[in-house]
Amino acid sequence: MKKLISILCACVILFTAFSITAFGADTSYKPYEESQYFTYGDYDIHYRVIPAKGEIKGRIMMLHGFMCSTYAWRNMATEMSAKGYECVLADIPNFGYSTRETADMEIIDREILITELMKSIAPLNEWILAGHSMGGGVAVNIAIENPVKALLLYCPAPQSEFPEEMKEIVQSDLMKGTMNAFFKYGTEIDPLVKMVIFMATLDCGFSKDYNVNGVTDAVQYDGFGAGMCEMMYNVRPTDLENADKIECPVLLVQATGDLILNSQMKNQMNSAFPNATTYNVIGGGHQCIENRAKEISFVTNLFLNKNV
Repeated sequence: MKKLISILCACVILFTAFSITAFGADTSYKPYEESQYFTYGDYDIHYRVIPAKGEIKGRIMMLHGFMCSTYAWRNMATEMSAKGYECVLADIPNFGYSTRETADMEIIDREILITELMKSIAPLNEWILAGHSMGGGVAVNIAIENPVKALLLYCPAPQSEFPEEMKEIVQSDLMKGTMNAFFKYGTEIDPLVKMVIFMATLDCGFSKDYNVNGVTDAVQYDGFGAGMCEMMYNVRPTDLENADKIECPVLLVQATGDLILNSQMKNQMNSAFPNATTYNVIGGGHQCIENRAKEISFVTNLFLNKNV
């Protein structure tokens, strides 16, 4: 029994140590050749600019989903830049290579941070705003409050409040340390990562050849797990009740094989945007922006040509 207690105590100490690693983004680190950082308050937001090929038709801010980063947009950005759109890919706080939130920093809404990043590059009324999954929920909130040219939603996931009764557990040092250790070492198992990619895309060939480093490097970056624990109680719920205040044209893309979004979440978004231009990716999975990028970018380009 004493030996077991000693082991448990050692585990607690280990996981607690993991919870106090440096969380701030290292702005000297360039994970991509085009990596840049935008500083606002206590935050450093990592982003990338993919220039338009030829004459520029517009500028798109692309916001990724939960557990993802700018890497998830690589194929869509390539396709849309070839069609004349400058694509700006941003890591939402706690993801990719942006700042991980901690209890002792001044928290700023993700919507404000992304809006300020957009304003630092160009006037808000020049932007087309795209969001995938969690990023779709963030994009909706931004579009409600700002005059963007168009809103592009791909398998969007509405954000909701996290149960208050779980806060003490979720934000404990033990939980944060455990999550840090899990993501730092658990994601080193490539077959497991590829299985997750398959479940998200429903594409065996695509997941088999997937460069897992594009995902694992970002989640193994210091403080990922702890940042997510802190984030749970910092997010602003998606304000679908005021979605009718969005005056710009909306493209709503869903995937028929989506295993991540349940029917209730899909219906929430569909009901919030009854006048949206809709498109179903037949047989597509939740992460269809990756393996079905050509198809989706073709539809997106048609929508923008007609409405913007």
